[in-house]
Amino acid sequence: MTTEMSRRGLMGLAGGSIVAAAAAGAGATGAVAAAQTGPVTPIVVDGCSPAAPTAEYLALLRKGGVDCWSVSMLPTLLQMSQLLEFVARNATAVEIARTAADIRRIKREGKIALTIGWQEADLFAMKGESDWWSKPPKTTMRLFYELGLRVVGLVYNLTNPFAGGCLDPTVGLTKAGRVIVAEMQSLGILVDVGGHMGERSSLDIIAMAERPVVCTHSNVAALNSNPRNTSDRVIEGIARTGGLFGVSAIDPFMSWSREDAGKREQPKKRADVKRYVDELDYLKRLVGVDHIGIGGDFTTGSTSTIHPEESFAFPPEMTYVQDPIQYATGFEDISRLPAVRAEMVRRGWRNDEIDKVMGENWMRVYEASIGG
Repeated sequence: MTTEMSRRGLMGLAGGSIVAAAAAGAGATGAVAAAQTGPVTPIVVDGCSPAAPTAEYLALLRKGGVDCWSVSMLPTLLQMSQLLEFVARNATAVEIARTAADIRRIKREGKIALTIGWQEADLFAMKGESDWWSKPPKTTMRLFYELGLRVVGLVYNLTNPFAGGCLDPTVGLTKAGRVIVAEMQSLGILVDVGGHMGERSSLDIIAMAERPVVCTHSNVAALNSNPRNTSDRVIEGIARTGGLFGVSAIDPFMSWSREDAGKREQPKKRADVKRYVDELDYLKRLVGVDHIGIGGDFTTGSTSTIHPEESFAFPPEMTYVQDPIQYATGFEDISRLPAVRAEMVRRGWRNDEIDKVMGENWMRVYEASIGG
């Protein structure tokens, strides 16, 4: 849930390299890991976070035990360029992963893997850089694929030329959208449905999918009636493709419903880690443990605010005033991920089930969608 503010920059990109000590530590860890043999250790994946790419966020990822961070942005050429610059400056600590095998290798080398994702696909049809008169249409997709783009949602809340947004749930996938989805799946870009995308368009994509599709960051509509949340029908459809549902940690999606529109105060009962794991429990019953992932949607390091009275894309039925964006108590940033694991253990989840939710389900989907 990046905001309109983030359209003007990737959540306040910060310069500077990782401090020398951290870089040396990463290198030492990598040398030891590369020399080790034995069973593959489970991968932990931060499945969707539009946090600012900074040394500070990398430190939070390490504290949370995360091996792979899926950067999720509202795309601009400047954001893409700045992200690549960040990776180049911090090459001893982070590397762009283009395949699932890359992620495992990067972990062995003691670095954090980074996968690039977009929350809308408008840049594929850049004015003056695409040709929709030709057959098939010519897009910029291959360019961004070569730069490392691997996960894309077509639309961000509001309907665009490709699909209906979550605020237009009955609008279906367009003819142009079908072309984009087919090209993404052929090339090896994971398609992101649900969440920001409306139900009808999500179901249309699920019906035509030839590889797994996912919802990278949303919550369960059956647990809270919020227009940003995803229906059981879509979640079950995602599972049928072999995909997964990434659960967001943003508070209003778990605590604020359509019935709360018009209220000015925050909800008296805020979501916490237990409420977050309620989502995981529900999904386990609905589609099984193989189709659940973490998609915290953390905006750490940004200046993101949401004022529903002033925002068309984030109306009052979707959220209260968030300044800054509010998360589940006890899971306010990715460094708190161990608290989610602890709550799952307390509720009787097996270690192998927890490992799947924490990242191995993402790895299975990556292997089937972007390549092993």
